[in-house]
Amino acid sequence: MNRTSPDNLALKAEPEALDDYFGSLLDEPAPARPLLPPDILEPRPVVEPEPEPAAVAESPVVAVEPPPARIEPAEREYARPEAPFSALVIEAGNLTLLAPLEALGGVAPLDSLEVRPTPNHSVWYLGLADTKQGRVQLIDLAAVVTPEDRDYEPDTARQVVFLAGSRFALACRAIHGTRVIQPESLRWRSQRRRLPWLAGVEREQMATLLDLAALDRTLDEGAWE
Repeated sequence: MNRTSPDNLALKAEPEALDDYFGSLLDEPAPARPLLPPDILEPRPVVEPEPEPAAVAESPVVAVEPPPARIEPAEREYARPEAPFSALVIEAGNLTLLAPLEALGGVAPLDSLEVRPTPNHSVWYLGLADTKQGRVQLIDLAAVVTPEDRDYEPDTARQVVFLAGSRFALACRAIHGTRVIQPESLRWRSQRRRLPWLAGVEREQMATLLDLAALDRTLDEGAWE
C-alpha cells in the first residue's frame, strides 16, 4: 500500500470501481440449474452389445498403491448470515463499509477521546486511548481498507468505532447510521487468504461488508501493513 501521498482517488464513484478492485476476490455467482439434465433432453444413440471375448487364463493382480495425496493447509470457515442483519454504515478511505452491529462495542467522536500518540509508529497508528471499553489502540481504518493501488489519505478521521472485546478501535471519516442488510443482496467471498476482513460486497449500494472478527485478527497479527 502506498501510505505517503495525500492525494486519493475516489473508489465509490460507480459500481464498476468496486468490481475493478474486489471483483477477482469474490465468489462467482451460482450458475442457473437446468430443469432437466441435458442427457434427457437429447436422444440417446443405440449401442450394439459387444461380443464376449474368449476366455483367457487369469493372471495374478498386483495392487499398486496410489501416491499420497497432497495436504493443503486448512482454509478457515467463515459463517454467512442467512437472515437479514443490522449494520453500521461507515465511510473510510473513500469506501462505504458495513459493520455488523452484533460485533461492535460502541461509537464515539474522535475529539471526545484523549489520544496519546506513541513515537516510532506509522502515521495511521493514532495512539492509545483510555475509554469505557478499556485501553485501546486506535487505528485509522482508511489505512486498512485503502487498495494497494490507491493513496492513503491521513488525518481525515472524525469518528471512532469500537470492536466488541478487542484491544483495537477504528477511526473513520464518518458514520451514516444503520440499515438492515439482506444476505441475498451480497456477493460473498469464501477464499480469504488475501484481505480476510473482506466478507463480501453489496454492489447495488456500492458498499463493502466487513468481517470484524477477521479484521481484529488481521490487526492483532499486523498482517495488514
